[in-house]
Amino acid sequence: MVRQAADQPPARRGIPLRGNGYRWSQALLALVIMLLISPYEYCFTIFEKPIAAAHNWDLPSVATTYTIYIIVASLTMIPSGLWSDRWQPRWFTTVAGIITGLGWIFAAFANTQIELYIAYAFGALGPGYIYCNCVNNALKWFPESRGRGTAVGLIDMGFGLGSAIFIPILTPVLTGSKDGYKSAFIGMGIAMLVVIVVAAQFLKFPEKDWLPPGYDPAADTRRSVHGLGNATVDFTPLQMVKTWQYWWSLVGLCFISAAGLMITAHIAVVAGAEVAIGGVGVGTAAATFSRIPNGVMRWVSGTISDYFGRERLMFIFFVLMGIFTYLMTVTHVGWAFVLVALLAMGCWGPLFTLYPALVSDYWGRKNSGINYGLIYGPGKGLAGVFAGTIAASLHDSTGSWTVPFEVAAALAIVSGLMALALRRPKAVSPVSSPVVTATAQAAP
Repeated sequence: MVRQAADQPPARRGIPLRGNGYRWSQALLALVIMLLISPYEYCFTIFEKPIAAAHNWDLPSVATTYTIYIIVASLTMIPSGLWSDRWQPRWFTTVAGIITGLGWIFAAFANTQIELYIAYAFGALGPGYIYCNCVNNALKWFPESRGRGTAVGLIDMGFGLGSAIFIPILTPVLTGSKDGYKSAFIGMGIAMLVVIVVAAQFLKFPEKDWLPPGYDPAADTRRSVHGLGNATVDFTPLQMVKTWQYWWSLVGLCFISAAGLMITAHIAVVAGAEVAIGGVGVGTAAATFSRIPNGVMRWVSGTISDYFGRERLMFIFFVLMGIFTYLMTVTHVGWAFVLVALLAMGCWGPLFTLYPALVSDYWGRKNSGINYGLIYGPGKGLAGVFAGTIAASLHDSTGSWTVPFEVAAALAIVSGLMALALRRPKAVSPVSSPVVTATAQAAP
């Protein structure tokens, strides 16, 4: 006999699930947590110059901190995906929240480059787990192929949008004194730790093989003929890496990630603070406002992709992102630079919704955490090497940001073109497992 699930897991779990409201509340919790880890990636651009000035370090050395973060956080996605497929998220997220906050607090007391690298690398372990766990939250709670993109986009919107909230708060602290960056690290670190740990106490994954009331997985699978439905079987990680679609997706994600991460890491430095808009430096304005479309378009693109297809939207958004990135190299007027940056980052954000949804479409829901981690981890990790250290070194050797931006634009366009070649992998022998439905009765 199979146990009752759907609206309610077994009574001994002690956590009632009441219709759609409960799973959407889980999505909102994940969104809040994503907001709090976003400064690691999206606010570092405003820390680069203050840190370099305070210690008399060169820009590539400081930018290496960002590269280290991307590599560590991305590779942490792989074991994190395995953990989130097997265990509930509460205690893992609690520990990850503590690590996340302590990482920034430790960074405030770093007096050498090595100490800064170690502090940021340690802290990166937290966002690495949390990001994977939160994305997997949507893949677990929303098995419907129409709805999955919306849920992933809503949660991931927090990661893209968070810096738009925190940059205006952190900037005055950073510029208030020579050591302002230390106060910013400590204050934000404490906020991360407290909010994430509290929110983690309410996180919950559904029971294994849980399905929402009224959902017909067979009907959803039949839609795969038209390229929009669920995978016919669940691929194991080993089965997934044997498909060419895995390697194609990994390279495509690496290319588009490199383009956007390069802008994210250096946009404030690139724009400079000498041109002002209403008293706000172009660099700060671009770094702050570009995060809004970056976040919002994750949700919008996810919703559209549920009906239009992930691959088609990848092509459209990634090619446009490449064009707008190139335009940033020829735009020298403050307001125009900010506008083009908004458009570029708005077209970049959808990758973080479209790829996890695609993974579940292609390789199934059961191992979605580890499967996505195997694409996201190495793909984004390699992208971080270009985005941080290599891009800054290209700038130092050429004396201009034109070359790094042109390379980033080319990578984005190639990634978009690659998406057109993606096709669903051929089904492998399914691993049978009982499906728990809303109408199943509990064993006596």
